[in-house]
Amino acid sequence: MSFGFTSDTSKVFGKMVEEAGSYNVKIMDSSVAKKSKTGKEMAVLDYEVLDGKYAGGAIKWHNIVWDESSEEAMQLSLKKFNTLTAALGFPDGTNFNMTLERFVNGIKGKQLNITVDWEEGNNGNYHLTVKTQQELKEKSEPNGVFRPSNGTKKAAETSTNPFGNSNQSKQEATNPFEQTTLENTDPFAKNSTTIDIPDKDLPF
Repeated sequence: MSFGFTSDTSKVFGKMVEEAGSYNVKIMDSSVAKKSKTGKEMAVLDYEVLDGKYAGGAIKWHNIVWDESSEEAMQLSLKKFNTLTAALGFPDGTNFNMTLERFVNGIKGKQLNITVDWEEGNNGNYHLTVKTQQELKEKSEPNGVFRPSNGTKKAAETSTNPFGNSNQSKQEATNPFEQTTLENTDPFAKNSTTIDIPDKDLPF
């Protein structure tokens, strides 16, 4: 068979999630346990969207810190991790007395639903940030809010012509290069080695 294909953005590597909303996801193997900049234990979770138009897209760098610096901080940490395990379907009474590394390794591949919104990082770039976690829903639901531009959240404008004004009339084209328009008490059983992510690679 000779070379030839029809372009299809649903079949690409490194697919991005371009809208805020609610997504059914699985926890990716790239998730790690590491130390925060202040030396606290931290789970860094990456998610892969399971369904809908962003299926296969990644939502990365959800940081959940284990903070024992005060009673208030400790209780907040407990609520964050309990929210995660509840969303993953673990029943009350499940014992997680283990290292954070083993905990993260144990939840890789498990599924849940997350709600995300755009948030500006310290470097001025906007990233999708996890706001809530819950059990899987019937389907993922993007909400039409795209990455903010100039500090304002707005829906992205669509164009029938990727190279020019959206008001230009469509042209029939058989050659895309000649035209400018294109149409157990132990809840886990496996261990693995943690891969550290440098702080410079995080969005904040």
